[in-house]
Amino acid sequence: MINALSLPFIGSHEFRKELTRLLDNVKETNEPIVITNQGKPSAILTSVDSYNQLHEMIDELQIAIRELADKEYISELITQKKKIKSGKGIAAKDLYKQLGI
Repeated sequence: MINALSLPFIGSHEFRKELTRLLDNVKETNEPIVITNQGKPSAILTSVDSYNQLHEMIDELQIAIRELADKEYISELITQKKKIKSGKGIAAKDLYKQLGI
């Protein structure tokens, strides 16, 4: 996990003067920049790609959390894991054949 305080930072006054350069830099490097106001972190400037990746990860985590909260889903996972351990699972090549892959 990235700590915002470990990222490069710039004061809001300088940020206003250097906006175009900073936007280009963030877009090219995908490295976020912390914008401070009166010496305290106030916002983080990040690229659209990084923002989209972050939200994709959040969506995936929300799905995983819902699945983990689903008792039937977990029960089925445990049942299938036991089948695999006991040798009753299906070989990957057979599964691929069934799926037409």
